[in-house]
Parts: sequence; structure tokens; C-alpha cells
Amino acid sequence: MEYNPHHQEYWDEESLTDDFHLAFDICNSCRLCYNLCPSFPALFEIVEGHENDASQVTHSEMEHVADLCYQCKLCYVKCPYTPPHHYQLDFPRLMLRSKAVRAKKHGIGRSDRFLGNPEKIGQMGQIAPGLANWSVRNRGLRKLMERIYGIDHRRHLPRFAPTRFSDWVRRHPARPVSALDSTDVVIFSTCTVEYHEPGIGEATLAVLRHNDIQAAVPSGQVCCGMPALDGGDMEGAIERARTNVALLAPYARANKTILALQPTCALLLKQDYPTLVESEDARLVASHTKDLTQYLADAMKKGKLKKDFQSSPGQVTYHLSCHTKAQGLQRAAKQLLEAIDGCDVEVVERCAGIDGTWGLKAKYYDEAIKVSAKLTERFQERHDTRACSDCALAGLQIKTVTDEEPAHPVEILARSYGLWEGNTL
Repeated sequence: MEYNPHHQEYWDEESLTDDFHLAFDICNSCRLCYNLCPSFPALFEIVEGHENDASQVTHSEMEHVADLCYQCKLCYVKCPYTPPHHYQLDFPRLMLRSKAVRAKKHGIGRSDRFLGNPEKIGQMGQIAPGLANWSVRNRGLRKLMERIYGIDHRRHLPRFAPTRFSDWVRRHPARPVSALDSTDVVIFSTCTVEYHEPGIGEATLAVLRHNDIQAAVPSGQVCCGMPALDGGDMEGAIERARTNVALLAPYARANKTILALQPTCALLLKQDYPTLVESEDARLVASHTKDLTQYLADAMKKGKLKKDFQSSPGQVTYHLSCHTKAQGLQRAAKQLLEAIDGCDVEVVERCAGIDGTWGLKAKYYDEAIKVSAKLTERFQERHDTRACSDCALAGLQIKTVTDEEPAHPVEILARSYGLWEGNTL
């Protein structure tokens, strides 16, 4: 099967159809992923409707299954037929290929073009953050936004921060280091932290500085590219990946660790940049990238983080996001936070049903609520504990039932050290 957008076969519709038919036949015979996302029940129902002959599945039926895939990547983790198996099945990448081929043929829709450009959204919101935040809470404007951009008016949306993280870094007197030879780690801040949750970045720098770890925050970072991929904008994703690789490669060549502050971005840099960019620099960036929580948990385990905590968060309910789990980091946050005396962490392994841009769209909102039902039920039961998640987008769903914005593990760590109160340092 073909997953490389730089290969001609990737864009060949006949080849894509053949790969879909093979994948549907494999999945229908296996069914290990029946309960992971809406794609698989739809797939099984469609193939059964053709008397279990996957070769009879139509183009519209293939597209329907692809549109229900929200790239959680959990099927890849569970699938016994992924590379190096001779079937070479990568279901999420095949679904992305379908969207990319359609986008190239028919163009990118208004909703996907808007949601696929978080830099532009962030820059628009930063012009007048107060007004922007009012508008995303205004019912009338939200219904207008739904008609124009397809974003469901019921969906909680990220707020815009008064100050961008990169601006805060430049203005702060205790700026991160800039010289390559004096850097221990480099921060890939992500759009979420840059425009919406700069506190995650502030807390990260505070914790690293407290533990004598020198961090650099290079300017010129752009979106990782995942929102563009969600809408089939392969060209936009590749362009962003090339920009970030050019920026981060000097650090990777100097054997510095790249810390991605959101799990989706970490996953994309690790797993997709080598294919999107096809260069030795991209492979180096991928091999030197770590999820922030992964890095801190490893450092704590090795005794490289101080334990001079001033307080304890007590009971914490931690959401293990799909893209954290897809990186194999099931225990990282629990191990990190339980190094704080008096902290006890319950891990909730349920999908939040937002998954990038998918759960924001009106046509998938009701399905997204069904996907997240068990997650929100558990957080509602545990409303008197500290809510926590690495993924700020997933936090939007949790906030609907707890009325509290979940903290990133690094924010809990910073508070426990007595370094940060949740606004600015």
C-alpha cells in the first residue's frame, strides 16, 4: 500500500481504490478495532451489505468511512497487519490519502481550509482577544460561524490568550538561552500554546529552569501541519513541515532534544515528518523529538528533577489522550505526578471525541459526543479532583462537565514547586 505523497502512485485513484478494497477485506476479516472509532462499525456494515465482498464497496462508501476517521491512531497500535507485515496496512494514513486525493481533485472545502490554518485563526484572534473570546461565546455569532465554516455552535472553543507565548518569551526578563552550544533542549511550542494556552509554555520554562535545564525557544515556528492534513491539504502540511524541519534541524544535528508541548504535534514530528519532508534533517528531527511529559517523566525516573515540592495536588484525574497513548506513553504522566508526595493519579483511557478538527465540525458533533461519553462520565464523577490532560483540545470536552480547565502535567508540576500560580510567572 502507498502512503508517501511524493510517489505518483499515492495520487492514482485506481491504486487508491485497490488499496481500499484490500484494507476493507483485511479489517472485515479481523475486527480487532470494532470498538475504537466510528469508522470501523461503518466499514463492517458496508462490507456486510455487499455479502462480505470488499471488492464491491463503492467510492462513496469508501469516502464515508474515511470521513469518520479522526486520526486517533489507536487502530495502528492495535493492528497486527502494520509494517513490517507484508500487508503493510496503515489504516489512518490510508484515510488521509483518501482525503488528500479528493482535495486535489475537487479542492479544499471552506471549513477544512479555515480549520486547517490555525496560524491565521490565532493571528485574527490576537488582534482583539477580548472581542474574539466574546464572539466565540455569543450564541448568535456561533450559529453564523456554523453556517459559514461548519463549526458546531455547541462546541466549546479555545479561548485566545491576551499575549502570545512567543511575545511573552521575548518580553520576559529571564529569557531562554539562544546559543546552540549552551542549549539542553529546544521547545516546539505548537499553535495551541502559542495562541491559546501560553501558560503551558510558561510553566515548562519555569520547571526546566528550576531544574537547571537550559531551554531555547526559536522564533519562526509554524503549525505542525496536522490540521491541514485533516482536511486533505497535503501541500500545506508539507510546506509547514519543511519550515519546522529547517528551524529545528540545527538543534537535532547538535544532539539536542526537541520538546513538543502537545501530543498531536509530538506524534506528527516523530512519525510523519520523515515522509512529508523526505530528508536526513527530517529524520534527525523525528528521532530527537519527545513529548514534553515523556521527557519530564524520564528525567524524574533518572533522578534529574528536583523533588523540593512546596505543595501537592492531591487527587488527580488524568486523561490519557489518544495521541499520547499512540506514542506508547500510557504511564508517563502518572509516574511523573506521583513523584510528588501525596499525589494519587487515576488514569482515564477514553477518547475525548474532538481529535483535531473532526470534533469541531457540526456534521460530526453528535457522533463526537457519543465517542466522549465515557470520558465525560468519569470526569463528572471525579469532579472534586484535579483534572489533568496533556491535550488542550481534549480539555475542551472535559471542561463541559467539570467547569474546570484541565491542567497539563507540567502546570501541576510548576504549581507544586511553587513556581507558578496559573497566570504569568
